[in-house]
Amino acid sequence: MLEHMSESINITMPFIFIALLGVLLKRRGLISDEFVNQGNKIIFYFGIPITLFNHIHRADLSEVLDLNFLIFNSLWLIAFFIVVWFLARKLMKDKDSVSSFVNSAYRSSLSVVGPPLLVLMFYINNYNPILLSKGILAISVLLIISYATASILFAAEDPNSKKAGFKGILISIIKNPIIIAVIIGLVVNFVFTSLGWQLPTFASNTVNSFSGIVMPLAMICVGANLKFHGFDRKFKYVMISSFVKLIIMPIAAVAVAYLFGFRGGDLTIIMLLNALPMAVGAYVMQAELGGDSYIGASVLMLTMVISAFTLTLYIFLFRVMGFLV
Repeated sequence: MLEHMSESINITMPFIFIALLGVLLKRRGLISDEFVNQGNKIIFYFGIPITLFNHIHRADLSEVLDLNFLIFNSLWLIAFFIVVWFLARKLMKDKDSVSSFVNSAYRSSLSVVGPPLLVLMFYINNYNPILLSKGILAISVLLIISYATASILFAAEDPNSKKAGFKGILISIIKNPIIIAVIIGLVVNFVFTSLGWQLPTFASNTVNSFSGIVMPLAMICVGANLKFHGFDRKFKYVMISSFVKLIIMPIAAVAVAYLFGFRGGDLTIIMLLNALPMAVGAYVMQAELGGDSYIGASVLMLTMVISAFTLTLYIFLFRVMGFLV
């Protein structure tokens, strides 16, 4: 178990240390609010889309198309999103924080933490390239759903967007750069696989280099936005959102998936994708669209730290119960 905890910590702790660097830089006056705002725009419009394209276009997705698996994961994410949103609107007194609370509670770090965790689980420690590719394909589909549902959430909850109606929400989804990147990545993957092509070396090196700056810049911006409000109502929202993300979401997903007959590697992928910390992209989108940056940054940091231990516990339990060999 200690070995798996070390592996989880090795994935998540760099995020924490870089965010702490952001805290230090902001307090020393070396970066400003304007830097953070511009950094969020660069990440949202260029960084994350290019990173996602990089992961998706080169993944081996042949012979791993399992429609039942993809449909289940898609419907589960949509259902969980709707339930959390409904309960938040009913129970939360601060209506201005609903979108940020919900966005933080259901958005998993599919693009940043997901791929390296799948590589660790199904390539390095337990060589199974089919499960690895299956997980990457699921991530590609779930990313489209995540950003589409988040676009609907912010369009519906933002007072300035409520008048936009269905057409405005649809446009916001279609124009989302991250959804566009995922679709382009899938198309390029299919075309290149069919024709045996590869990106030119200079293009591949450029994409790899740009992808490398996304995580550091995003976490510096997260750290710069961290502010402790004390143990007030917003802090309560941070704690509840983190609990929903790391405890309720993965346990409920595994329970429902088990009832639908998923076992072994499929069930493990479902567990991993739902037990991930909050998505860096979710925080960036939240900040870019006028959400509550305090809730987003705080949940992101908290889930990053705690997920090193919860993921280890879930992996250990899966091995003990025989779901993971």
